[in-house]
Amino acid sequence: MSKEIISTDKVAKAKVPLSSAVKVGNLVFVSGTTPFDKNHQVAKGDFRAQMRQVMENLKAVLEAAGSSLDKVVKVNVILTRVSDFEAMNEIYKTYFREGNYPARTTIEAKLAGKDFLLEIECVAEV
Repeated sequence: MSKEIISTDKVAKAKVPLSSAVKVGNLVFVSGTTPFDKNHQVAKGDFRAQMRQVMENLKAVLEAAGSSLDKVVKVNVILTRVSDFEAMNEIYKTYFREGNYPARTTIEAKLAGKDFLLEIECVAEV
């Protein structure tokens, strides 16, 4: 099977050695997606704004791969503060159809970006 590197100009380009996503067969693996907007800006301290930005970035990368949020099968959410869990769920559920939620793991951990409050990665069908 061959792999295809996915990128889009709708999200900030990574400044570290990774691809936004990699497509293999009928699956697309999306790297940990951060709350950077296209200009590499982060809404510092604003969890809700960062969560929406991460979800919009995921959506753009999935679309570039020929997929969509409706085709996501697995999500890993990393929060820097477990106290944001409720707000994350509130926003998260607006991006998926009721009853069509992907499998998900949520953990609390430090992230590489000092201003990041979360990061999300996923796997989707193409």
